[in-house]
Amino acid sequence: TKDPHPALLAVLQQSQELSQLTDGAFDITINPLLALYQSSETLPTAEEIQKALALVDYHKLDINPRTVSFDDAEMSITLDGVAKGFIVDEGVSVLQKFGFANVMVEAGGDLMALGEKSPASPWKIGLQAPRAEMGNLLTTMSVENQAIATSGDYMQAFSADLVNHHIIDPRSGYSSPELASVSVIAPSVMLADGLATSVMVMGQAGLDLIEEMPHCEAYAVTKNTLVLKTSGFRES
Repeated sequence: TKDPHPALLAVLQQSQELSQLTDGAFDITINPLLALYQSSETLPTAEEIQKALALVDYHKLDINPRTVSFDDAEMSITLDGVAKGFIVDEGVSVLQKFGFANVMVEAGGDLMALGEKSPASPWKIGLQAPRAEMGNLLTTMSVENQAIATSGDYMQAFSADLVNHHIIDPRSGYSSPELASVSVIAPSVMLADGLATSVMVMGQAGLDLIEEMPHCEAYAVTKNTLVLKTSGFRES
């Protein structure tokens, strides 16, 4: 792509930073692998997965202000892990420019809450439980000037047991076996969006990463419904 739009560059650059931060657990070049799962009537074979994996490597995506290119012409990207967050951030920015200080913008579970819902009353958010036996809500929390994004194995499953789903580890070719869902709080929705995907792939190690990141928190549920959360996560 020649002369990429600044918005595209922003999303690509954030994606590459996430890839570096997570040692490749987040990788937008995963599209050939995701497309393989989505196009197969049954789960793809190990051989098919290895063939698609050969096209997945964020190091082979070259980004600069004039051009965006791949080392291999068969490579492709998906921005599902960050684009929705970017769009919400942009929507919030527009509202701020028009003078709105107290707003909530949400798209498919990814949201930003600015200011308050009403005077002395913060925005209150509920997190959806990933399993029916846990009820509808996992927990609630009050948020102010924070973004939240959620990823889960139940959102787009490729097998009835939820073992195989749309969040695939770009390094192995298979969905990570540890978590059922994760919600991440971050300064921007794009970052929260990408980190939620990353932690789904990384499991407990992902929560350890969030623990070290300023102004970020996470709340996760394992496949056997154990709740994990970072030390600064506050419920209300």
